[in-house]
Amino acid sequence: QRNVHPVEADIRNWSKNFLEVPSDKLNGLPPCPYAADAWLKNKVKFDINTGFEGLTKQIKEFDNHKYDIVIWACDEEIPEMQYLDGYCDGINEVLSVLGKDMHLMVFHPDFDAVTAGLEFLDDGGITNQELEYAMVFVQKLSTLDDAALSLEKSGYYQYFPKWIYQSLVVDRRRLRNAGSQKSKNGKENAWRRNGKTQENDGWWYG
Repeated sequence: QRNVHPVEADIRNWSKNFLEVPSDKLNGLPPCPYAADAWLKNKVKFDINTGFEGLTKQIKEFDNHKYDIVIWACDEEIPEMQYLDGYCDGINEVLSVLGKDMHLMVFHPDFDAVTAGLEFLDDGGITNQELEYAMVFVQKLSTLDDAALSLEKSGYYQYFPKWIYQSLVVDRRRLRNAGSQKSKNGKENAWRRNGKTQENDGWWYG
């Protein structure tokens, strides 16, 4: 049996005992309706304390493995929030321009659920309060946006502050729809939104 890093153990505990638990504030849905299935199907990969070099490597290799989600995390030399956020925003813009179906989502200890105005998504101390770490989730942009389209219909976002909804859903959808709608061979990029909503394994809130 492999040794599990404390950060990975904490994330798994957070998912099992909070993200996968139905919430009255989310119309009876869990904070992350698709997390349980991702764990069950072994679609989550961890990359811990490898620095920005490791994150870059995960981005380059994302299309070459079976995982739906790569969780890059660090509890050593945690980058400043503004730097990490700006870094990932820049990469997301470039990925959109290049027509790459990929998206980076940042989680930082300096910007928790309460700070974001999402008190109902505060885990109430389920996670290890002595363990501080930042995370970047690497996922398919189409998966995230398709999940958001489905969740919107369920009333999932009704308690979210408008600016958080703008950042999580609207801006991400803009990235998906930006750029050319045609690939080099003239076929429409299948991952770009075509107006149809699909159930999928999108992780976290939208």
